[in-house]
Amino acid sequence: MEFYTNMPKLFLKQFIIVAIIILAVLSIVFGSYLPLVKSRRFISALRSVSSIRTIDQFKGNFDQAFKFYSPVGDEEIAKFLSSNILQIISQENQSEAVSRVLVAYIEPYLFQDNVRHLIVAGQMYEILWGKYGREEDFQKAENYFQKAFTIGPKLPPVLYGMLNFYQMKGDTPKVKEISEIILQYWPDDETVKKIIQI
Repeated sequence: MEFYTNMPKLFLKQFIIVAIIILAVLSIVFGSYLPLVKSRRFISALRSVSSIRTIDQFKGNFDQAFKFYSPVGDEEIAKFLSSNILQIISQENQSEAVSRVLVAYIEPYLFQDNVRHLIVAGQMYEILWGKYGREEDFQKAENYFQKAFTIGPKLPPVLYGMLNFYQMKGDTPKVKEISEIILQYWPDDETVKKIIQI
């Protein structure tokens, strides 16, 4: 009789043990294994870059990493690849068509709530605007910088990035506005003091 009264407790203990084992396995798979596979795919894609000859090969190469499901890793892969693309499109003899395809490829992967992603997107469009003079590139760059400013209004990379951007445009009122914001936080910045006096 005692055996039958202890049976529900035994089943409950076994159920809890099994549930803990399942949770442990799932946490290993989702927290370690999938991110590891995703990062290895990205590293493999980076190593293959020298053999890429077409834009489709480039996309297919990096799609292997981006389209592999992992709860962790998308933000990092987008950050690293966007930095590489920024370097590529900054090169003097880089084709406009290739530059635009590369920016269009990475843009959907950039997080719209991540300051670093927004800054690099702004910088990419700033480069396109500086090289090719299209107003829509200026507008996109400004939009990304403004989004970054909304999220991180006191962050130096945001403020100094915007200052450089508006200096490049020659927008004196905006340069003055951003300079004054910078000097609120860093009143000893002599370079910005000189800019604001011009």
